[in-house]
Amino acid sequence: MPKLKYFAESILADLKANVPSNLEQYRSSGFDNHADLNGWSMELSSVEVDPEQLGKLDPSGGSAAEVSNSLIVFGAFSGMTPALATEERVWARLTHFECLEYARKRWPLKDEPKESGGLLGGLTGAKQKAAELRKKVHHQNIGQIETHYFSRGRTGYRDDHAVSRLWWNAFIAWRVDPLDQESVLKELLRTADIRSNLVERPMLSNRASLLRGIIRTMRTYPDVCGAEATFREFMKALNLRGSGVLFESLTDQDTDQILRKCRDDAIRQAEASTRAA
Repeated sequence: MPKLKYFAESILADLKANVPSNLEQYRSSGFDNHADLNGWSMELSSVEVDPEQLGKLDPSGGSAAEVSNSLIVFGAFSGMTPALATEERVWARLTHFECLEYARKRWPLKDEPKESGGLLGGLTGAKQKAAELRKKVHHQNIGQIETHYFSRGRTGYRDDHAVSRLWWNAFIAWRVDPLDQESVLKELLRTADIRSNLVERPMLSNRASLLRGIIRTMRTYPDVCGAEATFREFMKALNLRGSGVLFESLTDQDTDQILRKCRDDAIRQAEASTRAA
């Protein structure tokens, strides 16, 4: 497999500063003509990547695609580490080259409205409205690129970047259960709300023993994640009952007992809310 490539810091900074002027390249023409230029394809000797695997990413969205894509990205690298997986220069290069087509299809840019001309357009204010809409769409497209093609900070690489978020999904699932990574992923990515609660909270995603317990509870008591409101009540109960508890020192049985009580709290609260409505 080829070595993993990354951007020089100066190239990354230049791309960030020039997103507006590069929109057409993100939309269609790409950056292949820059690949051999200085700083665009620096190599990491310790990590290899399989571009053919990355070419299998499914841009359709949805839970099943997220699970499949997460496994693909995690398996496409040899030598990737959590420390390196926080490096924006690595992930940004992938979304400008090997994974550009996937990112385009997964988060397509909107067409900017054409300028309306003629006397009638000017008299009715249509021209001004079109200009305002064009400006709005232009800024939305810039935001789309900045969010999914770059990975600024922890939320950037863990939650937003088109490719790095997939690696982190799979890595967290692997920490929970390296022998059944796919099954854990299916639970973590069941809904966007569940991912938000379990993956996007560092105090949870960094605590493998507690996450294991939550996954066990979700499997044993499917009703805890059967409705978004119930799962949110479950997380509220966990915040209350789990406050100050060192789950890492508990047995699985003790952890499950606490989480079962959280589940019972959530069901009671959800039923009370239903009756009140």
